[in-house]
Amino acid sequence: MKHLLKSDFYKLRKARYFWVCLVLNLVLAAGTVFLLDFTYKMNGDTLAAQMEEQQHNMEETGVNISMDGIPASYEELSASNQLISFFTGNTTLIIAVLISLFVGSEFNYGTMKNIASKNYSRNKIYLSKLIAGVVTAICFTLLFALTATLTAAALWGFGDVSSGFWGEAFASIGLELLLCSAYVSVFVMFSMLVRQNGGSLAANICFLEFISLAVMLGEVIIKKVLDKTVTLSNYLIDTNMNAIMSGLDKTIVIRSLCVGIVFFAAATLIGMHDFCRRDIR
Repeated sequence: MKHLLKSDFYKLRKARYFWVCLVLNLVLAAGTVFLLDFTYKMNGDTLAAQMEEQQHNMEETGVNISMDGIPASYEELSASNQLISFFTGNTTLIIAVLISLFVGSEFNYGTMKNIASKNYSRNKIYLSKLIAGVVTAICFTLLFALTATLTAAALWGFGDVSSGFWGEAFASIGLELLLCSAYVSVFVMFSMLVRQNGGSLAANICFLEFISLAVMLGEVIIKKVLDKTVTLSNYLIDTNMNAIMSGLDKTIVIRSLCVGIVFFAAATLIGMHDFCRRDIR
């Protein structure tokens, strides 16, 4: 297992796409802050009213998305105020691309078949890819947050914080990283199921872009047909990432833990079972 992990980390470091994704990650981090700064400078006076109207419209259609924790004016912006938001899934698309290329290329170039022909169990091979993916995703997320926080502090200042700020911040960051790891588990699963670069990339991007849309559409249909509000979106990874940003309470902590663990475990078990059962070509 140790040899497999060393090999996987070595392949990542040597891959050109790894460094391209890393640079894009850092550029996106700084760009996100500058875009936020520009948006609030242009629309700061009307932003609060727009958010209130959007929240009302979504509630009427049965869509359950909270806008708590989003600054209502430019004066409310600070690095400390936005710190948790820098962990809320900003890097997931880049990570999806990275994992798809990393795992998919192992099948494209026949590397996976060579590894499986040696004295390594299929479970260990799968876990090695998963661990390498999780570690890389966490590093990318931390680098994104660090770059964005430094940029925000330069533009707006860090801001005053309460005595309990750091304790809640670290708890929130821990939950965000757990949910990020759950995303990685899903990306590895799809990559192992599809076993090809392009197909893996398409499957992972479709999961990112359309799963929330499909669930929200289901909520709207249930609201219109049965006149009942069912918050299925509460159990999606990205919904819980955003919910953590508005502040922690017992419900959010328990739900985020359960969603993160269930998605991570389910995707790992499905992907590992399929990888062990199917022949590698």
